[in-house]
Amino acid sequence: MKKCLIILGTLFFLASCNKPVTHDPQMIYTDLENKEVRFNGSSSIDLNKDGIMDIRFHTMLVGDPVAKQDKEKYLVTSKVNCLLPVNSNENAPVLFKGDAVPLKDFAGYTWYEVSQIELAQKVTAMTGDPFWKGVWKSASHNYLPVQLRMNNQRFNGWVELSFDVNSEKIILHKAAISKLPERSVVAGV
Repeated sequence: MKKCLIILGTLFFLASCNKPVTHDPQMIYTDLENKEVRFNGSSSIDLNKDGIMDIRFHTMLVGDPVAKQDKEKYLVTSKVNCLLPVNSNENAPVLFKGDAVPLKDFAGYTWYEVSQIELAQKVTAMTGDPFWKGVWKSASHNYLPVQLRMNNQRFNGWVELSFDVNSEKIILHKAAISKLPERSVVAGV
């Protein structure tokens, strides 16, 4: 009997330690179904489900005749009333699950409306092997912070994405935006 109680107590303890992360009922979630954005492709997201696309993931080819390189750029663009945090190098932060998405500017990043940010780029020169650059090139289930402005109020959220340099694509997993204005949210929750 004593062994049974010890086993049951241990099972109870282990079950309580492995609580799954629950969704915040004050968030609007969108399952992006692992949508792939390959070169020459695009995908737009309506974060708050109001019928207006807020953010777009797309690509662009840029030829650099001076450096004798072609650059396949993988980009994210925010629309009117959608903001992205941008630093002085014109990068967006790569957040991890559990990181805060604050309302105000943070850690060298400023919220900008109608922004275009390069997530990663493939550089192909006339000589040598192609190579990848960009802060998002190694992303695996990371979070891009986003902010919507509606009726002079801010609504924070995130887009979960990965980048696969071998297959040359962005993978869009999930997105969420707060239903409540003027509050920070947690990436991935």
